[in-house]
Amino acid sequence: MIRIYQRVASRRWLACTAVFVFVIAARTALIPWQHVPMPAVHDEFSYLLAGDTFAHGRLANPTHPFWQHFETFHVLQQPTYASKYQPAQGLVLAFGEKLFGLPWIGVLVSTALMCAVICWMLQGWISPGLALLGGLLAGCRIGILSYWMNSYWGGSVPAIGGALMLGAVARIVFRKQYAHAVTWAAGLVILLNSRPYDGAVLGLVSGAALVWLLVRDGAALGRYMIARSVLAAATVLAVAAGFMAYYNYSVTGKALELAYQEHDRQYAVASMLAWGGLRPEPVYHHAVMRKLWAVWHVQEVQEAKRNLAAAFMMKLGDTYDFVFGLYPLLIPLLIWPYPMKSTEERLTVFLLGGFLVALLPITGFAPHYAAAIVGLLYVRFLQSVDRLRAWRPGGRPLGIAAAVFFVALIPAELGRDLVALGIGGELAPRLALARQQVVRQLEKEPGRQLVLVHYAPDHNIHEEWVYNSADVDGQPIVWAREMGPEQDRPFIQYFRDRQVWLLEADQSPPRLERYDSPQASTQLGRSSAQ
Repeated sequence: MIRIYQRVASRRWLACTAVFVFVIAARTALIPWQHVPMPAVHDEFSYLLAGDTFAHGRLANPTHPFWQHFETFHVLQQPTYASKYQPAQGLVLAFGEKLFGLPWIGVLVSTALMCAVICWMLQGWISPGLALLGGLLAGCRIGILSYWMNSYWGGSVPAIGGALMLGAVARIVFRKQYAHAVTWAAGLVILLNSRPYDGAVLGLVSGAALVWLLVRDGAALGRYMIARSVLAAATVLAVAAGFMAYYNYSVTGKALELAYQEHDRQYAVASMLAWGGLRPEPVYHHAVMRKLWAVWHVQEVQEAKRNLAAAFMMKLGDTYDFVFGLYPLLIPLLIWPYPMKSTEERLTVFLLGGFLVALLPITGFAPHYAAAIVGLLYVRFLQSVDRLRAWRPGGRPLGIAAAVFFVALIPAELGRDLVALGIGGELAPRLALARQQVVRQLEKEPGRQLVLVHYAPDHNIHEEWVYNSADVDGQPIVWAREMGPEQDRPFIQYFRDRQVWLLEADQSPPRLERYDSPQASTQLGRSSAQ
């Protein structure tokens, strides 16, 4: 087995392919127990809208004439009907939808590709054997059971961008392969089109490191090769900038305004960045929209601003736990006293430190916020393990045993999670199960359906029912907000060819009844809680 492993690791593209196939095979084998994920989080529905829009051959959709009934979180209704997010994750979902009829296939492929690209990146920093190990560890920890694989929220796509950038940095600095300036530019384009802030930060930090190291070694470098590579990278970035400007114009009507910025202007009161102040509260058409953006979100941001240092430490802990699991947190305690003797180690710590400090002013956090440096975390982890292997106190090879122990913790945690999955079964989100039950009930009805969603005053704002596809009028089931008899009457007339339902979303279980029933008429006569 060791010889086979060494042969695979020494063939760099074969090693990356092996990691890709391992993740695809492992995850598909679990489908009987861990099914194709059902969306439940606000962001997931927004990304799925982007994917469906692109699968229909459009960058954005026209505003619906009754758009106020369709307002929902993280989705623009004006000047176009579109997701507020950058297009990269949507393109991945469109790939799955268009070619396989299942958006999740895009998630599956992109997550397996992420692990393979991490392996490729590691090959530029550490030995081939450790690089293959790192790719497999990423597959075990992130590529099979994490939410990056089992939701539509993203994470894998920006991680691909970051790994391409950082793998290029290593090849340029340590191997003088200047053509990888194009790879660096391609990774930056992916990051800017998935997580713009992270892309800007990693671009600046890695760019600064490249410039400093190239200038330092300038006398020994081929300046013509450098200039040609820089020009090629600049060409890639210029073409990408043109596409991004066109996409922005198609969605917001302004080439230099992101959909995210337009969405914040229309809905958000608080900025996600610590230096941003509160904006004037916009006019909301639904109470639930105001409750999230003007109340809950403001409270969350202000609380984070009051405790930036504590929040920062929590971000570091959450990131490390997501990438490695809890127990490898001991690794830095064992390794840090050793000097960082090599340029690779010093550069790794510089890049990590620069990016992690940039997380400080972000008031919200989830592990995919740090996706750009996942590969770099595995570099540092394996550098530490490699140094630990040489530790021989009293001539005894305790370092090797310790290194094997810490590495084994990652697949061991995967095994523990697989056992839990086999015993307890899949835990699908409550909202996803409830929505699925309602959809199945509606699919038994003849014709097409229109569902007016009504919320109780104490509705949980994180359980949102009103999301639709790119072609609202063409979909079998249309989800809309109840807005009261006067506003609902012309809306229902517009969809007069559909059976209309009222959904009491906060009943347990959610109660679906025909709109023309006495109970529904009474309900619609009350003032809406939306």
